[in-house]
Amino acid sequence: MKKIALILLFWLVVVNLFGLLALNRLNLVGDQAYNWIDPAKFFQEKTWNPVFLHAKWDSFWYLDIAQNGYSYKGVEKLSNIVFFPLYPFLIKVVSFFTLGNYILAGWLISVIFLFLSLVYLYKITKEFHSEVDPYLPIFFLLIFPAAFFLNAVYTESLFLFLSLATFYYSLKKKFFWAGVFGLLSSLSRVTGVLLFLPVLWEYLKVYNFKIKEALNRKILPLFLIPLGLFSFFIYHYLKFKNFFLFFWVEAWWGRFFNLNKEHFKFFSSSAITNFCLDAFFVAFILLIIFFVFKKLRASYGIYMLSTVAIALSSGTLMSINRYILVLFPIYIILAKIKNEYLKMSWIIISILLLALYIILFVNNYWAG
Repeated sequence: MKKIALILLFWLVVVNLFGLLALNRLNLVGDQAYNWIDPAKFFQEKTWNPVFLHAKWDSFWYLDIAQNGYSYKGVEKLSNIVFFPLYPFLIKVVSFFTLGNYILAGWLISVIFLFLSLVYLYKITKEFHSEVDPYLPIFFLLIFPAAFFLNAVYTESLFLFLSLATFYYSLKKKFFWAGVFGLLSSLSRVTGVLLFLPVLWEYLKVYNFKIKEALNRKILPLFLIPLGLFSFFIYHYLKFKNFFLFFWVEAWWGRFFNLNKEHFKFFSSSAITNFCLDAFFVAFILLIIFFVFKKLRASYGIYMLSTVAIALSSGTLMSINRYILVLFPIYIILAKIKNEYLKMSWIIISILLLALYIILFVNNYWAG
C-alpha cells in the first residue's frame, strides 16, 4: 500500500509539472480538429495553478451538474443529461470540504479513486495472475497515452476503481459485493452496465454453466448492475418525460454514423492526425482483446469486446483512447510480454503519446 502511494505521488508530480510547463511554454491558437470546436471558446489559458489544469472539456459538464443539476436544452442542443450522476454527486459532497471549490473537489475525487484503482489492480494481479509482477500493470496503466485523464475532472479513475472492484469480488465469488460495485459503475458511465456480462459469466462458471442449478437467489445481486442505468433513464422519464432521451441527446453530441462536413474536418491536418491516432488505438485494442481471450480470462475478453463494440457503434472514433484506458486487462497482458524488445518498444511509444496527450489536454486541445 505504501509503495503504491509513493508510485502515485511520483506520477502525479511528474505529469502535472510536465503539464504546467507544457501549458506555459507554448503559444497556441484554438483547436480546429472538428467543426463543432469553436476556437473562440476553446483556447489556451495559461496558468500556474495546478488545480485548474485538470478541468477541460467534459469537466465543465460534470461541474455544471454538481452546481446546477440536470437540464434539457431542447432539440438538437447539447445538454448535460448524457453525463451520469455518481461523479457530479460526489463533487457536490466533497465541495463542502473544499469551501465551494468544485474543481478542487473533482480533482481530489479523481486522485483518491486513482489510488484505490491502483490498489485493486495490484490485488487482482497478485491474487489471480501470480505469474505477473503486480507492480508492472500499475506501471503500464500510469504510462498509457490517455492516463492523464485519471487525475483530471473526469470519471475515468472513479469508473476504473468501480469496475476493478466489481471484477475482484466476482473472481472472489462474492457476488453480492460485485453487484453493489457494478450498480455504482452503471451510475458513473453508460458502459458500466456491460459489467453484467462478465459477472454473469463468472457466476455461471461456479455452476459449470448448468443454468438450472445457477438459477437460485444467489444470482439476484447481479441484477443490481443494470439497475443503475435503468434508474437513470427512469429519472429522465420522470423529469423530462422521455425514457430514451439519453440516446437522442447522444446523437446531438455527434455519437451517430455521420461524417458530414458540419461535424468532422477530415481534410485538415489536425483532424487527419486525430483520425490516425484513433485508428491506432482501435487496432491496438482489438489485438489486445485477442490475446486477453487467449492468455487471460474469457470474462475479461467479454467485457472488453462489448465495451469496444459500444464505442464503435456510436459512429465515431472520438474518445476511443479514453474508452479503452479503463479496460484494466490491457495492463495485465502487457505485463505478461516476454519479449523485452517488444515490451520496451511499447513503453517508448506509450510515454511519447502520453506526453502528446498531456500537451493537448492542458492547452485545451481535443485529447479524447
